[in-house]
Amino acid sequence: MVSSSEIKDAQAANNWENHSKPSTIGPFMVVCISGLVTGSVATARGRDLLGLFIVLLGFATLIILLSQHKDARLRNLIILAFLLRTGLAITHAYIMPLPDSGADALTFERLGWQTAEAWLDGEIAPSLSGAYLYSLLIGVLYYLFGRIPLVAQFTNVLLGTFTVYFTWKLALLISKGRSPALIATLIAALFPTLNLYSAITMRESAIVFFTALSIYCFFLWLQRGRLSRMFGAVILLLPASILHSGMVFIEIVYLFFFCFYRPKKKKWVAFGINTIIALFLLLFVVIVFGDWLTSKLPQDIRLLLSPDYLGQRITIAARDRAAYLSGFVPRSIGDMLLQTPLRILYFLYTPFIWMVSTPTDIVGFFDALLYIFLSIFALKGLVYLWHKDKLLFWGIVLISVVFLVVFAWGTSNYGTAIRHRQKMVWFLAIPAAIGLARGPGWKWSYPVKKTSTDKDSDKEVAGPLNL
Repeated sequence: MVSSSEIKDAQAANNWENHSKPSTIGPFMVVCISGLVTGSVATARGRDLLGLFIVLLGFATLIILLSQHKDARLRNLIILAFLLRTGLAITHAYIMPLPDSGADALTFERLGWQTAEAWLDGEIAPSLSGAYLYSLLIGVLYYLFGRIPLVAQFTNVLLGTFTVYFTWKLALLISKGRSPALIATLIAALFPTLNLYSAITMRESAIVFFTALSIYCFFLWLQRGRLSRMFGAVILLLPASILHSGMVFIEIVYLFFFCFYRPKKKKWVAFGINTIIALFLLLFVVIVFGDWLTSKLPQDIRLLLSPDYLGQRITIAARDRAAYLSGFVPRSIGDMLLQTPLRILYFLYTPFIWMVSTPTDIVGFFDALLYIFLSIFALKGLVYLWHKDKLLFWGIVLISVVFLVVFAWGTSNYGTAIRHRQKMVWFLAIPAAIGLARGPGWKWSYPVKKTSTDKDSDKEVAGPLNL
C-alpha cells in the first residue's frame, strides 16, 4: 500500500521534472550569470582576468541558448563560429596582432577609452559621429568594465556569431531547405575575413550584423507581407548606414519593392497607398538621421552621378602599392556605365595573380579565389531561383548589384576592397549554397532527413555536403 507521503514525494518529483526543462532553466541561468558579472565587475574592473571571465560567461550563455534548439548540426556550426572568432580575439589581445588591426582599429580603441575617461572624470567627452560612433560603443564598455580591449573585441565576436545565425535563418527562408541553409551557415562560420573582422576593434562586425538582420526582415516582408517587417528592415539598416554611408543605398531596393509590390496579393502595382507611406518614411529618415547617414557622401547627392566628382574620389582612393585602375577616370556618363562592370570585377577578385609580389598579397589572392568559387556557385543558385521564384531572385540580385556598384566605385585599392567586400559575403553565401546543394545539373546521391525544427522548409532534397 502506497502511503500519502510517498504520493506527495512522487508529485514533487514530477513537478521538478516539469520545471527542469531548458525553457525554464535557461532564463534562470541567465539571471544567475548576470549576477556573477555584476559581482565580478565590482572586484576586478579593468583587469584582463575580468575580460577572460566575461568570455567564459558569454560562451556559457550561448550554450544555454543553443541547448533549446533541436538542430544539432546548426548548434555545432554556431559553436564553431564562436570558438574561431574567440580564438582569434584572444590571439590578437595576448599573443600577436592580427592583420588590419593597425591605424583605424587603434584609433577606434583610443577614442573609446578617451570617451570612457571623460565620463568617469565628469568631463566633456570627444564629439563622435559617423563611423566613430563605434568608438562610443567601446566607450560604454570601458566605462562599465575598464580598459580591457578583449571586452570590445568580444562584442564583435558576439555580433559575428549572430550574423552566422541569421545567415542560416535567411538561407532557410529563401531556399526552403535545410541542406542549403546549413551549407550557407558553414561558409559564413568559416570565411576568413568574416572571422578576422569579428575579432579586432573595427566597425565591420557591427555593420554586417545590422545589415544581415535588416535584409532578413526585408525577405520576411517579401514573403509574408507584414508591414512591421518592412519597418524593421528600414530601421535596422540605419545603424549599419550610420557606421558606413554606403549601406544606405540598400534602402533603395526596399523602397522600390514596397512601392510596387504587394506580398499578400503576390502581384505588382503601378501606384498605391504604399507609395505615399514610403515617401513619408523617407522624409522622416532624411530629417531625423540625414546628417548621420551622409557623413561620407557629398552634400549635394547629385554629385554621385558626376564623372568629375567620381574621378576626384577615384584618384584619392587609388593610393599606395595596392591601388588598381588608377588611370581609368570617367569623363562622361557613358564612361561610368562602361567602367562599372570592370570595377566590380576588380572589387571582387583582386589581387589578380600578376599583382602578387609580397606574402600579404598571397593572403589577398587566396581571399579572391574564395570569391571566385562563391561567385560560380552563386550563379548556379540564382539560375535555380529564377526558375523557382523570380521574386526572390530579383530581391537577391538587386541588393547585390546596388552594393557592388556603390562599393566598386568607392574603392580603388584591393586592401580596402578586401575589407569592404566581406560586408556582403554572408549574403553571397546563400545563393552559392543553393548552387552547391541544388543547382541545375547537380546530382544528389543520398537523402537528407528533414527535422521537426524546419517548419518553414519544403520537403528536403539531398545535398552535396553531409553536415
